[in-house]
Amino acid sequence: MKVMLLYPTWTSNYGITTYFAKRASVWPPLNLAYLAAVAEKKGHEVKIIDGQVENMSLRKMIEQTGAFKPDIIGITATTPFYHIASDLARGLKHLNSKTPIVIGGPHITILKEKAFSSFLDYAFIGEADESWQMFLELYENGKDISNVKGILFRDGDNIKFTGMPDPIDNLDSIPFPARHLLKMDKYKLGTMRGRKNFTSIMFSRGCPFKCIFCSTKIFGSRVRRRAVKSVVDEIKSVVSEFNIRHFYFADDNLTLDRNYIMEMCALLDRERLSITFEGSTRADIVDEEVISKMAKSGLIRISFGLETVDPEMRRIMKKEVPLESYAIANRLTNKYGVETLNSVMIGMPGETRETINKLLSYLRNTRDIQQANCGIAVPYPGTELYEMAEKGEYGLRLMTKDFSEYRRYGSAVMSVGDLSPDDLIKLQNDALVNIYLAPWRIRPMLKKMGNIGGLLMLIRLVISVAHVLLNKVSKTSQ
Repeated sequence: MKVMLLYPTWTSNYGITTYFAKRASVWPPLNLAYLAAVAEKKGHEVKIIDGQVENMSLRKMIEQTGAFKPDIIGITATTPFYHIASDLARGLKHLNSKTPIVIGGPHITILKEKAFSSFLDYAFIGEADESWQMFLELYENGKDISNVKGILFRDGDNIKFTGMPDPIDNLDSIPFPARHLLKMDKYKLGTMRGRKNFTSIMFSRGCPFKCIFCSTKIFGSRVRRRAVKSVVDEIKSVVSEFNIRHFYFADDNLTLDRNYIMEMCALLDRERLSITFEGSTRADIVDEEVISKMAKSGLIRISFGLETVDPEMRRIMKKEVPLESYAIANRLTNKYGVETLNSVMIGMPGETRETINKLLSYLRNTRDIQQANCGIAVPYPGTELYEMAEKGEYGLRLMTKDFSEYRRYGSAVMSVGDLSPDDLIKLQNDALVNIYLAPWRIRPMLKKMGNIGGLLMLIRLVISVAHVLLNKVSKTSQ
């Protein structure tokens, strides 16, 4: 069969933040590349269109899909741009109503029937590697697919669900992603060591932690890992085939298993691949030996989720990382020349102007933290935070279920206490000023974002400063 897999562009309506969204978020659709590899292994002809990296409109994607004449079409979508995927499915159905359209991703996994629009024929729930393979074989031969776990489908006017798929224990059984179907030369990330052609890669699935703003309903809370040799073999194949030498580990916790990451670094050193890499982890599960070893093996950037400094808020959000761990961890990464990002969120349960001021004061006075970004809390479906907002707990109030508004920057979909969504957006702009006008943060910002990005960021800062000053003048005149 001919299989078309589509990833629609989603940053076209973000205004001035479009540049930053594209610069930071043009990632290879690894999930589609995995499914493509499974399909190719079974002898199917597969094509992937990544509308985001190719800057392709929905209309153009529909035209190219029609020219390919696929037997089946697959689309992936997360919550904030699920409406775009729905528009794409609608357009494809108008083009050819007989070609079945399937969808997968976290949004449909969580909402299931509620998100299963009339333009969709099948949906894959949870981990789809095995269910996709079985589905293709049965569908091609005109056989019943109802016994394949993890599929939502239509039976006349009824929607049926075959049940959740079993977690895939042997991750090494999954073929390497079909990156040859993507325009690999177009995926780039800005770092303190220049803009790098990169790919994402994963060695594990699952997260044991219970942060209320995350969901474990996709990969679960039980952590499963690939063999270290399999991961390094994949890295070697990427270097050999694409000459890409920067890797983003998309795992939830890069250093959760200390022995695993140390073994991986040792093998990377023996292979002498001369790569660089980055990833995310918790500030309390790194130490000097781990940071030193990773830096020697190619680690150039790491991210920690700081979120807030208020003890009660940290308790509510189940952020069980001692606050002092962040200064210690950043001091270590600075020592070994590893660029370090620290993410914070405003608008979480219990938030007040006072707690936000405490956070900004901490960032101003903690010189070891050289980079930080500030998002607005988003209650994605499937998270405990979403349930809290629906119930009105801890002063939260869910203001909309228009998921296209569920974005971290320039948009807020909850109020908390006496802070309205507009208040949170203004406070996010104020935070931008507080964070990036610190002298020791200006150079890293400009170096990473390049000339255009630096200019746009300075414009944003000027606008934000003007907004802050106007607010002060307004309050004084009152």
